[in-house]
Amino acid sequence: MKGSILNTADMCFAWLIEARCDQAAMFRVDLRGAFLKKSTFVETSLDGADLRETSGLTAQQLAPAFIDVETRLPDHLANDPWVAARLADCVAWAEENGANTCPPPTPQPPTSASI
Repeated sequence: MKGSILNTADMCFAWLIEARCDQAAMFRVDLRGAFLKKSTFVETSLDGADLRETSGLTAQQLAPAFIDVETRLPDHLANDPWVAARLADCVAWAEENGANTCPPPTPQPPTSASI
């Protein structure tokens, strides 16, 4: 699916195991209930996407994707520090560069155990 244009697609309950969704346009795509284990989203536009109730999605998978305040996240990622850092990076990037490009991947923030 690399480079695909899937804006506003209904992909509810899709099985995207190890799918390469890199550089895909997935603006406002509905992925509720999708299984996304080991899928990649490098420079993927997930602004406004609905990712609630997805399975297999991690903060690491979202770190190189473009997300915004309208991206709906699954409960286990809604308050994740890495996802929060990624959202901040994307918002700042969009204000400076526009939302047509994606910022570099957000590194994992240090944990309190590593400080």
